[in-house]
Amino acid sequence: MKADTVSERSLLAATGLTRAYRGGKGVFDVTLRLNPGEVLGLMGPNGSGKTTLLRLLATAATPTGGQISWFGNSNPRDPSVRRRLGIMLDQPAHFEQMTGYQNAWFFAHQFGLGDELTRERLDELFRWSGLSDARDQRVSEYSLGMKRKLNLVEALVHRPSVLLLDEPSLALDYRAELDLIERLQLLSLTGTAVALATNDVHLAERICDRVVFLHQGRVIREGQVPELLTEVAGSQEVELQLNSPIGLERIRALPEVEAANVEADTVHIVLARGTNPAQVLAVLNGTADLVSNMRVRRPNLGDLFLKLTGEALPVAHP
Repeated sequence: MKADTVSERSLLAATGLTRAYRGGKGVFDVTLRLNPGEVLGLMGPNGSGKTTLLRLLATAATPTGGQISWFGNSNPRDPSVRRRLGIMLDQPAHFEQMTGYQNAWFFAHQFGLGDELTRERLDELFRWSGLSDARDQRVSEYSLGMKRKLNLVEALVHRPSVLLLDEPSLALDYRAELDLIERLQLLSLTGTAVALATNDVHLAERICDRVVFLHQGRVIREGQVPELLTEVAGSQEVELQLNSPIGLERIRALPEVEAANVEADTVHIVLARGTNPAQVLAVLNGTADLVSNMRVRRPNLGDLFLKLTGEALPVAHP
């Protein structure tokens, strides 16, 4: 496909996007596009630039370099741009002393919805989110999970063309996460484009068409999810839960080991295709009693990130 054809049908396009902060944090020279009906995952450890990038795409921050185009319009202050964006950032912004329904009603009117349409859509979204019983409760009394559900209601009420979501599954229970996946899949079928920042590899593999890996503010790999997974196909990930610390140098030096990283009391090791996990235990030279538990599983996107960077994606916690 020709590049100009891709650009013409992209709802959102960023070229050379940079936002630099003191201390070297930010995002640097990021180029990406988002097409109708596409679900794009932004993945990387804390501090990799996911939230900064999402804020730039959401018009909530200004780049220090590069350019963004929304629906062919490069003016972030144009109200027609903002009204076609649905945004859920990392810190939900609500009027704490107002009820959940009052907050959602306010946001719906900011997007130009009339009373009747607002009432109809909010009734459906409050049922969908499980917030119906808490609609007349002050937001100050909401839990984190309830606030994030309310944020989703506010992001969806005006039926945006582009949804920008930061860790949308964070603090959601299993049922709510399944409902979110189903809603996003339906929206995708109707042409809504979604960009979501997440380290939930299971969510990303289930719902994303493409994934962008960010590391230290830069894109280190981008591709279709099946294509990315072929890079670790046939290998294995071994998780060793330890009773006390061990050095990783000897493990990393093994030719069968593609990557190894330690997080808290767990060592994550990506083994090359056909490797017997016992070879890794053997190199511990009689210290296997330090291992309290071992689990072997098929690799996922997180293992590819570990292989590329030597750094593990943090596990998403509720």
